[in-house]
Amino acid sequence: MLENTKELFKLIEEKNPLHKKCLDGLQLSKEEYEDLEKLIVYYKDTLNITLEEQAQSYIVVLNDTLEETRYFIEFGKYRYSTLAEVENMVYFNENYMKQYMVGLAISSFIWNAHVEVRRYFAKYIDEKQNQENTYLEIGPGHGEFFVKALRSQKFKEYFGIDISPISCQMSKDMVENQFGKINTKCEFICKDFTKCEFNNKADLVVMGEVLEHVEQPLQFMKDVKALLNDNGEIFATIPINAPAIDHIYLFSHPDEVKELLNKAGLKIKECEYFMANNYSLEKALKTKNAIIMTVILTIK
Repeated sequence: MLENTKELFKLIEEKNPLHKKCLDGLQLSKEEYEDLEKLIVYYKDTLNITLEEQAQSYIVVLNDTLEETRYFIEFGKYRYSTLAEVENMVYFNENYMKQYMVGLAISSFIWNAHVEVRRYFAKYIDEKQNQENTYLEIGPGHGEFFVKALRSQKFKEYFGIDISPISCQMSKDMVENQFGKINTKCEFICKDFTKCEFNNKADLVVMGEVLEHVEQPLQFMKDVKALLNDNGEIFATIPINAPAIDHIYLFSHPDEVKELLNKAGLKIKECEYFMANNYSLEKALKTKNAIIMTVILTIK
């Protein structure tokens, strides 16, 4: 384990000793540990977020998720159900959103389901054969998917749309840090997608954990489909029974997602499930444990 990663994990363990077992059980590749180290160093040296602050950001995400999980277990629903309830608390709250993005980015190397999704997306992008025109990511968040896609150079232009000014700026900063000045067109649009007029047609639309943040996911997916080229694809991850502070739409079963996508006029080309705690899909559904449903979609 590399120096900064080792120190960050030590700080996390000090703040939450029970998390030591999780960290000790990580099975990351050498390349993944190197990528995590680069992320930590980038936050520390470029964004001036100390290791202590990074550890605290991760603990904030962890504790808030546990608190929402307790609420979900007790009441069988998410705490909030409208954008208005969470937007000022999360998306437009600079201090919290910064912590949230940093903590989630780190979790993509620690939480089993997040690790598997990151690997799945990397494989999907790597296996794309031909250069296409337009990449569009809705809700780029901390920017990891966006940077991976940009690094592949398999598209001629890249766009990211996010409701949060903090998220847009962090994604933009990460791109500038890793690529400097690039010839490829790369633009971030800081707007609510449901109110954004995006006039391009996309060859690939990426949505990493977006649909659970939306009040009307069916209409949302119809709007996304309208932006897709005839042969285009959508890569989407959709949490099921996965409470978080800003998750407002509850999917309780994969069949609900499949029905919604079918009504939106979309066909599932590929579908994979990644479960928290290494549960099987059957056990996760039975215990209402978190599942990340990952789909690649085309127009029906």
